[in-house]
Amino acid sequence: RARRTASGASEAERLAEEGAPIDQLTLTDYISYARQNCHPRLTDEASVQLVQEYVEMRRMGAGRKTVTATPRQLESLIRLAEAHARLHLRNQVGDEDVKEAVRLMRVATQQAATDPVTGTIDMDLIATGRSAAARGRIDQIAAAIMAHLRESTSGQAPLAAIQVALQENGADVPAGHMREALDQLKAERSVREANGNVILFA
Repeated sequence: RARRTASGASEAERLAEEGAPIDQLTLTDYISYARQNCHPRLTDEASVQLVQEYVEMRRMGAGRKTVTATPRQLESLIRLAEAHARLHLRNQVGDEDVKEAVRLMRVATQQAATDPVTGTIDMDLIATGRSAAARGRIDQIAAAIMAHLRESTSGQAPLAAIQVALQENGADVPAGHMREALDQLKAERSVREANGNVILFA
């Protein structure tokens, strides 16, 4: 098995150099050989480069107050760089491996964490399913609901009336956002609902 795996690895390398297709058995042997015999280590240079790339990814969202990279992304960068080095049967992670890891991470992040409203990358979309911009919008609606109720002499108002009042003041308040904002206030025990009315907690 070991001899066949090593032979398959050599054959896969030869085919790759020639640009020829690699059959499934040869590819399987190559991957098995790489897993068993190649354990690349990070060099000091590669470690510094990975941290620099991670810091740059974090800096991208600093001005917009969005999270564009988390410590988990740094761990993923390290694993990707090691995997790329292993794929090439290298014992050390080099500059080429780091660059490919960063490229893969950027592509994956752009596809999975781009806020469709702002067009910016926001890791909160992956972590919570909601972007920072969406959270901010819900917070604004919740604050407007509280302001409307405090202006009411009774401290309560029908939900539909609140929505109409907010829209008359120029706010775009979809029903779904209104419900999310209300649920948030209820979870905070700022308001409660009864018979279609939203009521401030005393």
